[in-house]
Amino acid sequence: METYDYSKAAELVALCEKHSLSIADIAMRREMAERAESAEVLLERMRRHYVTMRDSIRKGLEIRGLSPSRLSGGDAAKLLAYSKTENPLLGADFARTVAYGFAVLEVNAQFGRIVATPTAGSAGVVPACLVMLEETRGLTEEQCAKALFTAAGVGVVIGKNACFSGAQGGCQAEVGSASCMAAAAIAEAMGGTPQQACEAGAYALMNTLGLVCDPIGGYVEVPCVSRNGMFAVHSFLAATMALAGSRCVVPLDDVILAMRDIGRRMPRALKETAGGGLATTPTGLKFPPLPVGGAQAPVRL
Repeated sequence: METYDYSKAAELVALCEKHSLSIADIAMRREMAERAESAEVLLERMRRHYVTMRDSIRKGLEIRGLSPSRLSGGDAAKLLAYSKTENPLLGADFARTVAYGFAVLEVNAQFGRIVATPTAGSAGVVPACLVMLEETRGLTEEQCAKALFTAAGVGVVIGKNACFSGAQGGCQAEVGSASCMAAAAIAEAMGGTPQQACEAGAYALMNTLGLVCDPIGGYVEVPCVSRNGMFAVHSFLAATMALAGSRCVVPLDDVILAMRDIGRRMPRALKETAGGGLATTPTGLKFPPLPVGGAQAPVRL
């Protein structure tokens, strides 16, 4: 029986070339073998995930009040409004992409429903990118679901060789991985080859290496909300470079290994502990973590 398993990006590309398939197709076949489910069932499930992602953006854009911590809330709406002004900097799509990334994390901060992609703290990057493709390039829900399989296919390589945890690898492992997955998905959705998708992922991840996880008060809000908006744009830039034919000198497999190495060397204070960085600035210390058992009631969305 043909196997579609892989551990490295190079192996993934080789499988794509051997079978004349996309990364999304290989990822789906791998999942079919693991779950013993049909492609139709898997694609429909992923389509529903995509719809949930899109709904989280919509709900986030409606938020006007602050989160229980008072660290976030309402900025996605402001960015969307700015995108509709007469001459927004770098164009409306630029600002709207950022708004969508913000929106998902603002929903998360107010106890709404999101899809962790790959984590809650990085859940805005992939949805922002794919919803923008739907709106600006006419992708259907099914095509966006296929793009999610591209993202998942690259995510398998990251998960097998490094990690997604901010507590283990810093924010490079969360937002960096999300940006890598999104860049690959954009590239393939826009007609790029599997190799170009991996080039896009390499560019995105390489340029997030060393990103620390230093959330103020330990909340997944500052700087997490803004990072999701900014790194959604970063994903488009990485995909643009790959689609233009630019070759990332360091292949994706090596970039992932570098991320793992940096994460191991990173001080614990900069890995989701609120023990350093922004969390211990004079401003950061004004927002101490809530005491155990003292969580405020969730805001219903």
